[in-house]
Amino acid sequence: MPATRPELYFAPGSSAFAPLIALEELGVAYDVHRVDLAAGEQRQPAYLKVNPRGRVPTLVVDGEPVTEVLAILTYLAHAYPHSELLPLADPLKLAHAYEVMSWFASTVHVAFSQIARPERFADDDDVKAALAAAGEARFHRTLSDIERRAQGPGLWLLGETFSAVDAYALVIWRWAERRKIDTTAYRAWSAKTARALARPSVQRALRQESLTPVA
Repeated sequence: MPATRPELYFAPGSSAFAPLIALEELGVAYDVHRVDLAAGEQRQPAYLKVNPRGRVPTLVVDGEPVTEVLAILTYLAHAYPHSELLPLADPLKLAHAYEVMSWFASTVHVAFSQIARPERFADDDDVKAALAAAGEARFHRTLSDIERRAQGPGLWLLGETFSAVDAYALVIWRWAERRKIDTTAYRAWSAKTARALARPSVQRALRQESLTPVA
């Protein structure tokens, strides 16, 4: 466990929602800092000292920053082993958890970034438009893959226990809603998402996200 309260730097609607849920799920004291992406705060010197890449989320633990959703969720699961954020006692289940979350980060998030942040990949406007169009198609395909995962047995994406995978999947669900995609087409995932959204930790994370003032 950290000697001081962890600090989470996040932006509403971003992938930082997953670590925010995880912290609420753990029930530990933490501090939160909202980064205003629209205003370019992530590119200001003050934040670049925290995360030189200028991205969210960042979790600061005893003065040391941890970046990237997968790394933060891994740290939290190991730092607070009383939780069930990840199935640490079962190597095979743990491997499947990392399998899904790595795919979220490397494929789903990249497809969405092509739509929402094409400037990360190109400077030319025509190239950015082509990237966005391709990203849209890829993003839709990833949602069908998540639906197949959700059709598996159990209340949650990994089975009978709510995990970091479910928290991360909520990020993607919200992105789909932002794109005005008809999420009712994904029946199994819809059911598991509704269950997750009713969870007290998720409700607290939503309130935290809406109430935290810009730093």
